[in-house]
Amino acid sequence: MRIGWGTAVVFAVGLASAAAGAAPKNSFSAGLEKMPLPERAARLAALVGYWCVGTETFHMGTGESGPETGLAYWSVACLDGGSYAIQIDPIGRSVTIDCAVLAAQGEGKQCFKKF
Repeated sequence: MRIGWGTAVVFAVGLASAAAGAAPKNSFSAGLEKMPLPERAARLAALVGYWCVGTETFHMGTGESGPETGLAYWSVACLDGGSYAIQIDPIGRSVTIDCAVLAAQGEGKQCFKKF
């Protein structure tokens, strides 16, 4: 049996999809998880802004379905007593929100707790 070009393309796409399924949904977040705490805290604090010196971090979860698929959620506590939730997409772009605002408007979501 001879395989035509179209069949080969479908097969290659299937292999790529299978390989992609084995990769983490958010490689940026996976890299954060492997860092020592001081380095991870510094990296997350930098996403918050220059005023934050990170002291504690917590991976709240990564979206598994729907529009949140692949979005990682982290908490970081700052030396000045502030704390923030950070949403990070797979290539490292982020959005930050104060933990007090998340608790008030986050429909039950809170910093430093698994989603």
